[in-house]
Amino acid sequence: MENTHLFSVALCFIGSILFMGIIFLASAIRIVREEYRLSVYRLGRYIGDKGPGIVLLIPVIDRGVLKQLGEADKITDRGLGGAVGEARTTVYTDGKVLVDGREWDAMSQSPISVGQRVRVVKIILEVEKDSSGQ
Repeated sequence: MENTHLFSVALCFIGSILFMGIIFLASAIRIVREEYRLSVYRLGRYIGDKGPGIVLLIPVIDRGVLKQLGEADKITDRGLGGAVGEARTTVYTDGKVLVDGREWDAMSQSPISVGQRVRVVKIILEVEKDSSGQ
């Protein structure tokens, strides 16, 4: 009788371990579609983009953030992303807009007339070589 009880406890323990293993394995496998990439962070440090296809993560240690291709060009909740302003000049290949109380150089995919409302989609940063450094 005691052997039967010990056997059922061991079987229950092994079943629990197998169940937890299946749950961990299921959380480790991600399938990334072709138009997406998975940015992988290991213990908070960015280790790269993975995909498309099957991506394996280490449960509890890795975190995957799904992003759509081309999303880096668009600004979401940072700074001026989505801000609404007004066209100061005709905007197409170039022009001026007033956004957030400041005048900015701007361009558009289609012509925008003076006085029309505009919304910031992406910001292009132009830089030059710093001659004060090395």
